[in-house]
Amino acid sequence: MRLWLLILGLMFLGGGAAPGPVVRDVCANEWRLEPVGEGQMQLMVRPAQSPGAWVVAAVPGLRPDRWSAVATAEDGFIWLTKDGRDYRFDPRHPEKGLVEGQRRAERIPGQTAWKVVARMAESNHDLTGAVVGGKLYIGGGLTADWGFPARSHAFDTLQVFDPGRRPSWSVAAKLHRERIYCATAAFDGRVWVIGGDYIEPDGSRDAVRTVEVYDPRTGRVERGPEPELARPMPLALEAGGRLYVMGNARGEYDKPGRMESLGRGETKWRPEPDGPTGMGPLAGTSLDGRLYVVVPGRGLAVFDTRSARWELLDSPAIPRSCQMAAWRGEIWMMGGRDITNLAETRIYNPRTRTWRMGPELPIPLSWGAAGVVGGRLYVTGGAAERSADDRTWIYNDRTFRLDIR
Repeated sequence: MRLWLLILGLMFLGGGAAPGPVVRDVCANEWRLEPVGEGQMQLMVRPAQSPGAWVVAAVPGLRPDRWSAVATAEDGFIWLTKDGRDYRFDPRHPEKGLVEGQRRAERIPGQTAWKVVARMAESNHDLTGAVVGGKLYIGGGLTADWGFPARSHAFDTLQVFDPGRRPSWSVAAKLHRERIYCATAAFDGRVWVIGGDYIEPDGSRDAVRTVEVYDPRTGRVERGPEPELARPMPLALEAGGRLYVMGNARGEYDKPGRMESLGRGETKWRPEPDGPTGMGPLAGTSLDGRLYVVVPGRGLAVFDTRSARWELLDSPAIPRSCQMAAWRGEIWMMGGRDITNLAETRIYNPRTRTWRMGPELPIPLSWGAAGVVGGRLYVTGGAAERSADDRTWIYNDRTFRLDIR
């Protein structure tokens, strides 16, 4: 009897209301409304920086009121509803306070080919992916939208996407420290995380030669042979039974592209023929013993591992930092920068040496990862501008699957 009296008393004090549903934003925070008095609800947050407890959301102009709903948007804003009117604030700049606005329905315009199948634990970009054992892996990465208030956050994890009955992301392993713009590649049944940048305590970035190798069979991460060159933005691809890593040192992108390779069981990388100049931020994939690499400002470069020769193809467009994969015998270049339509897909057929357009990405996207898992094409992570005249970046946590047969 005393327990029921206590419950009834709490319901009376809270106006009969119960905590609202939990919603998650792209900054890896969780939000909910909690009753604080009769007809009054207060916004609570569980920040990514301290997920152990719920705290009151400190936003100027936001106080307990007749809030009926809280929702999150893909562009990062948090929305509240009261008496049929909408209000919003930006977790990246909570000091700007709560303002009234009109929330627009979010939709993927103009196409239905792509489907959101999962979300990463956090938004993330500066990524490449590796497919091993029917799963997609990404190492490290960076977001500027993490926590509340949102801030930059570099990742020290190797994350894995399982496309099974309930597609989901999880942490496969911890890397020995944060890695940014590192190359993630599949080779010899393992996942290789190569080079990239460390962010030092003073905010500076240092390119490294570090190689970490994850074996899905044992769950262990071990150090691998280090290449000769420290690359801040490397690309690594497997072809012809060897693992290739390419890209130049910081400040040397006007020089011929440097490339090295490693064979199974080898402990020393061997020099390979130089590629085109401009090998800074790269995107690429491999198919039938050839490496296909988009070199910013130059075109699609092709390295034939049998003849050990590079060829630079004329491209209708040259998307910097696009998402790239080989699928159904063709090379898919999706999104990227330095092109008119930042969501476009261009497809190159190596047999006919022809180009065609493919299904547009659901959103403009760059610096994400792509991979083919179980015969299906996936794109995940990345970032884009909020709009053409707004240099505020939106960091993506969604994983898209192309649903065409």
